[in-house]
Amino acid sequence: MQILPLSPVAADTARTPAFGTRELLAFGAGDLAFNIIWGLMLSYLEYFYTDICLFPPASVALILLCARAISIVADPVVGMVIDRRPAGRQALPLLRAGLLPFAFMIVLAFVPMGGQAGVARYVWACVTYMGLCVTYSVTNTAYGALTSLISDDPAIRLRLASARMVGAGCGTLLIAVLALPAVDWLGHGDRRHGFMLFMMIVAVVVAALLGLVATLCHERARAHRDRLPVRVLARALLRNGGWLRLTGAMILVMLGSTFMFGALVYYVRFVLGGSDHDAGWILGAMNVLGLCGSACSATLARRWGNRGLMGVGTCLCGMWLALAWLCPPSWAVTVAAMCLFGLCLGLCNPACFALLAQYVEDGARESGVRTAGLAWALNSTASKLAFDGGGSMLAWLLAGYGLVAGDHAQAVAARAGIGVGFLAIPACAFVAAGVAVLLLCPCPAREDENR
Repeated sequence: MQILPLSPVAADTARTPAFGTRELLAFGAGDLAFNIIWGLMLSYLEYFYTDICLFPPASVALILLCARAISIVADPVVGMVIDRRPAGRQALPLLRAGLLPFAFMIVLAFVPMGGQAGVARYVWACVTYMGLCVTYSVTNTAYGALTSLISDDPAIRLRLASARMVGAGCGTLLIAVLALPAVDWLGHGDRRHGFMLFMMIVAVVVAALLGLVATLCHERARAHRDRLPVRVLARALLRNGGWLRLTGAMILVMLGSTFMFGALVYYVRFVLGGSDHDAGWILGAMNVLGLCGSACSATLARRWGNRGLMGVGTCLCGMWLALAWLCPPSWAVTVAAMCLFGLCLGLCNPACFALLAQYVEDGARESGVRTAGLAWALNSTASKLAFDGGGSMLAWLLAGYGLVAGDHAQAVAARAGIGVGFLAIPACAFVAAGVAVLLLCPCPAREDENR
């Protein structure tokens, strides 16, 4: 009998090791890296621009909008490239190629240039933040697609999503606890210089963590042998109702998160009368509870399903914020609300990403077209647009209520605007997202397999 040689795809599959703990930990390290950066941008970017670079809030809004416009193009292009690459080599090569440019732009985005006045400093901030957004798009879209490409097994995907959330919680916790103390220590009181040195260290750490993903993770999911036209990929994805509705709910979640985390430092300083370091400790406590929630998420998802857990958990997030909004401002109410919020967010985030992977798989089964790259890219684009759109809206809100950049005290109207941005708007966004998931998102075809 003649033994035929393996095809290149089959040969790669035969050489790929089985999924194990080492790969799971490496994958979680990837979200640890990205959430170090995401936590910095979410919690401290507007604060960096207004209170350290002394940009007026309206100028910050324009910087965020201009920089994000390029991601509208970048993310879908990366996603289409992933979907048109051969099986086993769809996302990882792009992650490896974008790793060093991403680390380089992390440093440049936090280097204030152009002195204390002049147009040059605004242009520099816009260009460097735009570069950070583009390189983040390349690496993060490739990493996100790996949730669908590492394995076709829904149980493994839920473990991957849980590992992502644990990594994300650790990354945000590190930034919450270490960022401002490290900036002050490195800069000896000069936060502009301290941020630059701190971001150099962050860039090295992020590059090393993403190197683990690029080295230890493998793609095992099936892919099309042919390079499908872009219109075929887009048509198949836009017919995926579950993906569309969940992405809409995730936009609301990101919008609410952007307002809440972006306004936290202002709320602690100007409403509660604390310091920006106190805001970091609140973030830290919230993320510790978030890690506890992520650890319990898989167990609850097997009982309630990913859709039920995400919907209920997101509604609870909004409920705690709404209750805090209805109470007079106080340290006890704020800390309790943030901790309960973090616990519920930790419970529902792994379910959210596992649910997204399930909808992508359901769409591929129904249409016969796998769109993992484009699905994760457009989902990422939507989240980033919500992030910078929310950041811009928060900046305009604070400007409209009279916030003065660099002041150590704010007027009553400015403090009222901070409260609206920190609690009222996020509460509405989270409740709306949770209701949308429970009422509009369909039950995934293979949800019963995870229970």
